[in-house]
Amino acid sequence: MPKHIKIYAPILIIIIIINVAVYRHLENQASVRYNGLHSLYQLKNDSAFAYLVKHASETIPLADTLMAISESKENEDPAKIRQWIDKAKIQAEEIDEQLLTIIEFSDTFPNNAVPKLSVNDTAMTTDNQEDMFILAFQARTWRPLYQISYSYWKSNPKTIDAKTRETLRSLATELRELNQTIMSFKDAAHHMFFEDQIESYKAEMLRQLKPHLERLKKIQEDFTGQK
Repeated sequence: MPKHIKIYAPILIIIIIINVAVYRHLENQASVRYNGLHSLYQLKNDSAFAYLVKHASETIPLADTLMAISESKENEDPAKIRQWIDKAKIQAEEIDEQLLTIIEFSDTFPNNAVPKLSVNDTAMTTDNQEDMFILAFQARTWRPLYQISYSYWKSNPKTIDAKTRETLRSLATELRELNQTIMSFKDAAHHMFFEDQIESYKAEMLRQLKPHLERLKKIQEDFTGQK
């Protein structure tokens, strides 16, 4: 082996070793920073979830408005019916948005899951969370109300038919059941964050919300004939 190669070979090996060491050091630093950011993001996410549940609105007002429409007289003043329908649409949109937002912040990041974009550019981290968000999106109560609003506007004379009345009663009944679930978690939200149990609360809330959303979706599908 030429003499100059014998001289430079150890130097090259040393440079390679140094580069590998520097790379590993930087990689470890990046990992530490990522884990730190991950923990801070999860903490912020948990805090937002607890706040949302703690300040969750009841679904009873919407249920009452739907029942008022369903129980309206045949000769009820059309202006009053329109007022109730418009009120219900606003209440429904608020409840729908509340449920979607709670589900959006139910991330638990198992095994350092990487967030992915799902419905309406919303970040999801688990298949269950994504499935629940899609279910809540499909179960939005404002959808049948806009159809009911259009049908009432087109009807002459102004009437609420029997199928619509039954659908409104079914939605109101399920919304009252949903309210019990939401309120039970609202009471727990005052201490869930400080007891370091928020991850289990998130999973349990999604589990209990699911049957309500499935029934709301089914009621609407039966009404519209669409799935």
